[in-house]
Amino acid sequence: MKKSLADKIEQYLKVLIDRSENYEIEIQRAELAETFDCVPSQITYVIGTRFNEKCGYYTESRRGGKGFVRITRLDDAEVQAGISRREFFVFLDQIMAMELITENENRMLKHLVVSSFKQVPGEIQNKLFLAIKAGLEDFVDLS
Repeated sequence: MKKSLADKIEQYLKVLIDRSENYEIEIQRAELAETFDCVPSQITYVIGTRFNEKCGYYTESRRGGKGFVRITRLDDAEVQAGISRREFFVFLDQIMAMELITENENRMLKHLVVSSFKQVPGEIQNKLFLAIKAGLEDFVDLS
């Protein structure tokens, strides 16, 4: 049976992630699209549908000339904590929209949470998300 282009891209990215030291890769859409002779939107589609938290991955991206996509494979505990993480990330996006934090601060906080919580069990991650959210609410004076 012949594999679709999306299947080939997914398999390629998973091999790169498996071979990486910390199960994290950073790619550029345009370069990967060139490798697979497709448009960058095809890469975006594959990443969005096959590398999300439901599938056990966290992705972050930055568009533009020096843009990138970072894909991190989560462990089971991190997947279990995914709902709280999503809620926390939505909160960060909301306070950024209110211009209480910058886009750069938003990205930094998200990256710190993902990279710092790798060794923390899921049930503890949920408590930490709530504690950090409460601390940020106090800091930006949302009471």
